Amino acid sequence: MATPEVDLNFITQIKESRKKIRYCFNKSHEALQFRESILLSHIDQIEKDYNNKTREMNSLIEALNKEMAQATETLSANKLAETHKQIRSIIENKITELTAETDSSIEFEWNNQFETDIEQLGSIKHNSQTIISPTRTFPPQVKLVVPNYTAKQLPIAYCCNNSEKNAPGELNYPRSIAIHYQTGNIYIADKLNDRVQVFTSNGDYLFMFSEKMNKPIGICISSNTVFVTQFDGHCINTYELVGKLIKSVGSKGNGEAQFYNPHGVDVYDGNSNVYVCDFYNKRVQILTQELKFHSMLGIDLFKHPLDVKVTRDRVLVLDRSDSCMFVFNSDHVLTNRLITRGDGKQTNNPSRFDIDRDYNIIMSDYSNHCVYVFNQEGEQIHKFGNEGQGIGEFINPWGIALDDTGRIIVVCDKHTNCLQFF
Repeated sequence: MATPEVDLNFITQIKESRKKIRYCFNKSHEALQFRESILLSHIDQIEKDYNNKTREMNSLIEALNKEMAQATETLSANKLAETHKQIRSIIENKITELTAETDSSIEFEWNNQFETDIEQLGSIKHNSQTIISPTRTFPPQVKLVVPNYTAKQLPIAYCCNNSEKNAPGELNYPRSIAIHYQTGNIYIADKLNDRVQVFTSNGDYLFMFSEKMNKPIGICISSNTVFVTQFDGHCINTYELVGKLIKSVGSKGNGEAQFYNPHGVDVYDGNSNVYVCDFYNKRVQILTQELKFHSMLGIDLFKHPLDVKVTRDRVLVLDRSDSCMFVFNSDHVLTNRLITRGDGKQTNNPSRFDIDRDYNIIMSDYSNHCVYVFNQEGEQIHKFGNEGQGIGEFINPWGIALDDTGRIIVVCDKHTNCLQFF
């Protein structure tokens, strides 16, 4: 009697299919947990706003009672009734307004932040490598506030972490800061810990990721993609917001899409090009969103390009050797060169910079242990901070960023393990 044959390949395929399904559901669970934390933070903010408005309403009621007491002594019965009716009408309208605003906020958060995200988690497809993303891709509705720089004296928040070496939240030579404007989360390139650490907008530690990192030094975010340059890896990596590696491009060299200790990086969502400061190759390389070589900027012009910022109509490049800022128009034609050292200027070793909507330049200074603010003509309009480890003091500040509320966020190179918010 013949022995029935068993299809071992089929059994193996079934096992692999089970693994893939289990993996995808685990990723879905992680994505839901991530969105849950974001949604809860939104709800907390809504609750806080509602409480503030409730206090405002109570103040109006107290004012009513006070005016009623005064009116009782001075007004006739008819006048008193008329005044009572008018004030009551004002308060009722205010209550209706507050309730409508709160209901509208909750409805928006629920419909747009949760239901759409669940729908876009994606479906599991047989024999496919479905990537499930916990966040939607849409342009951030950012309305940057131009801050009052003369008021930037002491930080409004000062977040220190534990001192255990390499522990979560502990920083070791952090070099750059990027802000995801949809959530407010702060991403920091933690160079000597070979990782990126993520904090809330209040400085609370969230999570970290470190896949394929070798001295991360520059960081920026476009939509839901995180771009990180690797100083010793001589490359640039892209990650999902939750830290999953998407792509790594580059090697040591001076050819196209090759790098020699890259530094700052930035992306302008309007054209999606990625600008990378190729430090020792003395150039800025421009890549496509898929990290394919596009063009170069600053050949025979830069000495050591350190940081770059890109807007709709200009590109600004900070060159460390000359302590100067090169300004290009959208066609990459040099239009200005701002000197920030010498001739009465005070910068010593500028490290990183950001710009506001009026093109004011907010720059950290490594050796002077402070932050400078220049207008777009390169004139110094403010300076704050000095050497020290206390609140409002710096030791070798590097990473700096401006969030959509006008806060300046600064992180130091060493000695002071903290984020400061001004």
